[in-house]
Formats: sequence, C-alpha cells, structure tokens
Amino acid sequence: MKKFGSAISYITADLIRLCKSCDKENYIEKRDRYLAAENQPEGSFYHRLGFDEMMKIAGFVDRYLDSVTCENEMKMGTCINRGQPVFINDEVNTDLFNFSCADRVYTFAQENELDIRLHTIVWYRHFPGQLAEYLENRTAEDRKKLTLAFIREYMQCLRDRYPNAYCVDVINEMAADPDEIRICQEEGLPVYAHDDEGIRIDDWYRLLGKHYYIDVFRLAREVFGDHVKLFYNDNNEGNREKQRTIKTVVDQIRQYEQEHHVKLLDGFGMQSHFWGSEDETKAYMEEAFSFYTGLGVEIQITEFDVCNHSTRAIQNAIFRDFIEVAQNFGIEVFTTWGLNDTLSWLHDDEASLIDAHGDFKPFTQRYIDTFSNKYQKTLLSKPGN
Repeated sequence: MKKFGSAISYITADLIRLCKSCDKENYIEKRDRYLAAENQPEGSFYHRLGFDEMMKIAGFVDRYLDSVTCENEMKMGTCINRGQPVFINDEVNTDLFNFSCADRVYTFAQENELDIRLHTIVWYRHFPGQLAEYLENRTAEDRKKLTLAFIREYMQCLRDRYPNAYCVDVINEMAADPDEIRICQEEGLPVYAHDDEGIRIDDWYRLLGKHYYIDVFRLAREVFGDHVKLFYNDNNEGNREKQRTIKTVVDQIRQYEQEHHVKLLDGFGMQSHFWGSEDETKAYMEEAFSFYTGLGVEIQITEFDVCNHSTRAIQNAIFRDFIEVAQNFGIEVFTTWGLNDTLSWLHDDEASLIDAHGDFKPFTQRYIDTFSNKYQKTLLSKPGN
C-alpha cells in the first residue's frame, strides 16, 4: 500500500481547521488571536502564512496526503507533566502523561481520513528526569524492571488513545553517529559514549543494559499487537560505519525472533535528512538503498527534506535523484518532514517539496505520482479510467 505523508504540528492542524472555518477578511485576526493564546512569539514563522497560503496547504492535504506524523507532540518529553511523579509506590502514575497536543493532531487526522504514525517512544533526547530521580537509590534489577514498566505504560496509553495508528517508531536514533562525534571533537564539545557494537550509551541504555532494544521491541509487540508495524528509525543512513551498527541491531533482533518464534521488528525508517552536500550523489543514494533493502525488513522514508549547505543546483539534483532511486528500489511509504518550506523545521532553507507560497516545485508532482494513494484513487475514479 502506497502512502504519502507529512510531519505536522498541532498548531498547523489547528490553523488549517481555522482557515477552513472563516473567510479571507477575518483569518489574520483569528490566526493572531489563536497564536497569542498558544504563546507563540510575534516573530513565529506561523505569522508568515496568510489566508491564501493556508488554503493551499489545506488543499494539498485534501488532495494528496495519506498520513501524518506528529512533529513533536508524541515525543516523550512533550507528553510529561513536570510536576508529577513517575511512580507512586512503584506503580506508574498515569497522571504524569499529557497528550493534549497529540490529541489535536490525531483529531485532525481522523477528520481528514488520514492514517497516523506514532513517533517516537524511546529516544535519547527525551528521557524524563523524574524517572532518573525515582530510581536513584534502587538496585540495578529494580531500575530495569521499573523502567520497562514505565515504557510499557507509556506504550499502552498511546495504543489506547490512538488505536488507528498504522506504524510506530519504537526507537529513534539509537546508533552512535560517527559524523556527529567527529564534529563534536573538532569543536571541542562533549562526546557521548557508545558500546563495542556502536550503540549510543544513553540513559535508557544505562538503565536497561546492552541489547536493551530487544526488550523495548518485545514490549511494543505485546502492547500494539500484530496489526501495527514496528520500526527502528535513524538518520545519516549513508555513513558506512553507522550502517554496520544498524545491521548489528537488525541481526540481533532477528536472532531473538528465530530463537523465540516471534516477530518484533517490521522495518527500518530511513529518515533521509539530506544536507545538500556535493557528496550526496545518486550513486551515494543507490548504495544506501541497496544496503538497507538488503537487511530483510521493510524500508520506509520517514523524515525527508533537503537542506542547502552548498548550491541550489546540488539541492535540486538531490530532490530529483532521490525520487528516481526510491522508485527503482520499490519504496512505497514516504513522509516529508514539513508541509512546506515555511512549516519545515528548516523553514529558512527551502528544504521541502512545497515552497513558502504553497506552490509545487518542479519535482514535486513526481513524488505525488509515486507515493500518494489518495491521488491514484482520484485518477482511477475519473471517467475513462
């Protein structure tokens, strides 16, 4: 099943809904009142989007989009009430969780008949400080047991609250990144530790131990069942040293699956954040796709954009080459990280498929033709087809 998706924030979802409910004359006033209530600063990039731009975005969602991924709203750090304890007498305190922003994206998805991807559960950037405090003086056995109980409860809340998810990014960016480490060393910044297999030694690793990802995926399968696809998601996929680490992860999980007759991992998410470097050639992409499609799991594109760290010509070549390579390797699920250049996290870098005015770029239609199930259904429903 082909699927064309985008990351989206709850504010973008709310503004699309607002735009559809009012007219051009009063949109700006209502938008600014809404943004003020949400405590968005005056310089927020949302103020760059007038009525016409928002209507184009809304039309793009209506005509082409099959799915959405919460940009930040399901990342653990955004769903934690800081003043609440993680446990009460060793029982997970569910009042700790606040999914109000994620709920707004999910409601938007339901209203617009869009599938939703849950992103993400375990990530080194989102570790609740209250958890570390609670476990500080416990034994290693207790720390692991309680941490797994916490993760399970978090997963359970997501499953119960968002039952129609098609996919879950269970673990995000687990492999140590050699390029990131090199840059930190060059700039005199602290360098994080990693184990002999290349796995980042973060707070989750310290609590759960080596190969902790097997325990996390085992919990995810128990909680989400067999009808939801479980993915490991990572970036800088073209780095060969990182590829070895990712292959080790997949091999370790598959070995566990064979020994215990279970299915834990469905696929790997290639984030596909391109820098716009002259090294990111078509051959570079083909080599990466060849490696990942050879892992024996499903491959999806989960966070695509193209930065511009060199020239516009190189940036545009990456956009054009990527879709050709993805087609050649039979990729069917694609998510762009931002609905247009303004709404991208790289909103000053023209990194998206749609420009700041909401118009297509020269290569955009080919992405739609390749991945949008909704668009294909529209073509098939036309007279004569």
